[in-house]
Amino acid sequence: MIDLFSSDLRPMQYWDIQVEDKLTQWESGIVEGFSTGFPALDAYMRLIDTEFTLVAARPSMGKTSLAMQIAENVARRIASEKTNETVAVFSAEMSGTELYIRMTSALAGVNAHKLRNGKGTKDEFASFKDAKNRLRTLPIWIDDGNRPTTNSMLAQIERLNETNRVKLMVFDFLELGGESAQKEDIRISTIAQNLKALAKTLGIPVIALSQLNRDVDKRANKIPELSDLRYSGMLEQIADKVAFIMRPEYYLERNMTVADIPTEDERGVAYVLIAKNRNGPVGLTKLAFVKDRSMFANLERKRHDLNDY
Repeated sequence: MIDLFSSDLRPMQYWDIQVEDKLTQWESGIVEGFSTGFPALDAYMRLIDTEFTLVAARPSMGKTSLAMQIAENVARRIASEKTNETVAVFSAEMSGTELYIRMTSALAGVNAHKLRNGKGTKDEFASFKDAKNRLRTLPIWIDDGNRPTTNSMLAQIERLNETNRVKLMVFDFLELGGESAQKEDIRISTIAQNLKALAKTLGIPVIALSQLNRDVDKRANKIPELSDLRYSGMLEQIADKVAFIMRPEYYLERNMTVADIPTEDERGVAYVLIAKNRNGPVGLTKLAFVKDRSMFANLERKRHDLNDY
């Protein structure tokens, strides 16, 4: 007798069982996927197993900081549940040391640039050391090798899974993947397809970072569009979710025109546009951005009740 459940070609009965398990969780009030740690983002992009999320922005918008904060938030949940699980980060752009310094600075509320120049106060150095010691226990593994291939990432995660099951993977950033091809568009497409395949094979959410082309800087309206993605047609098609980051403050500091931005958003605010969501809504949300700490936070604004006046 042929075992219908031993291959990827499976009958409807198999998929019915998978959906039934999800339905049971939903009815019990269990929300699917991991939280990003930002309620405003969770409304659009919770981290769902097998989904490939592309986070894209122009340089210095904070995409690495946001991805690492999400990784840290997931790791904190894992730690609180005391499970033998972890988060895997592959950084082809920044060193692991630099990522750790960024995370520590954000957690400590200290400007790392001051510390680098030996200008930090005694209290700031103490806060940084305390934050560093708190981060060291988080279940996060970082690979900062140059131009890793998706095959090497898969192999490392499979080895890590033998002792610490990976629940989320982050790759910074897509264009620096080590795949080779005669044409750049084919190379980028191959990396994206392989990252999606990796998410499905491992049954985990995968976040990859990408840089937008320069066209968005030339427009008065600086909110990115899907066409601003490099090789946009392929990346848009492959990704399950596409999120863009834009900080008006970045452009205003450089005396560049930023159209249709409320005055209250000109400083300390980041726009996150969910431009594609295969299984949910699209839309724009806002986060706070603390520039000195390269840190995102939930945006809270005091509301005035007119009856008080």
